[in-house]
Amino acid sequence: MRLKSVFAALSLLTAIPAAPALAQDMERIIVTANRIEAEEMRSAPAVYRQIPADFVLVAVTYQSATRDTAERAKELETMFDRLKAKAAKSPGFNLQGGSLGESISDIDTVLFTDVYASDYSGTGRFTLTLSIDTKPDESFEALMKRAQGFIDSIDTAGRAEAYLGGEQFIGARDVAKHRADLVADIATEVSGLRTAFAPARVTLTGLESRIITQPSGPLELEIFIPYTLTLESGE
Repeated sequence: MRLKSVFAALSLLTAIPAAPALAQDMERIIVTANRIEAEEMRSAPAVYRQIPADFVLVAVTYQSATRDTAERAKELETMFDRLKAKAAKSPGFNLQGGSLGESISDIDTVLFTDVYASDYSGTGRFTLTLSIDTKPDESFEALMKRAQGFIDSIDTAGRAEAYLGGEQFIGARDVAKHRADLVADIATEVSGLRTAFAPARVTLTGLESRIITQPSGPLELEIFIPYTLTLESGE
């Protein structure tokens, strides 16, 4: 198989409490599609599979410029509570704490005081991570429109306002279920090489490695096992 062009970098999140809807897979992999990493493209193996993304992560920030310090904090704490309540009753939407693409924590372990900050200009804000489940045949633009609709549906308190971040991460759940298929694909590749270069000796290492995921489109991922193959051909 020929490796197709892919985007960007990989972040593997482990040993971090997951939101309830994501807790089934402790090998949850998050990838971002904001730049091309040519070196990673060259080092990736030739055998891979493509799978649809299960969710998109985006930062959601609420801010208020109300002059009174106590009132400003009260407005944003109200929005913090309303946002949590909305996500709790909205299938396919989940809130998480932590920095987008770096760490994730269960929203039920996050307090308003953990995320609230006020700067010298008199503006207060807090940021959480919003996870949106993908739908079959849905475009990235349609998904982000749903995300904006989710935010717009929440009544605002005082001068509080919300906006979604400009960077989005895509991810897949339970990628380990694809291991058997990937190994079978690799075995087919090896068999073909042995036939094409007979007599040939093929050596593989790295098949015990975890599955790597990287984006190949707005809502599509490539998955592969980072193995190394050595081919010796001749009498």
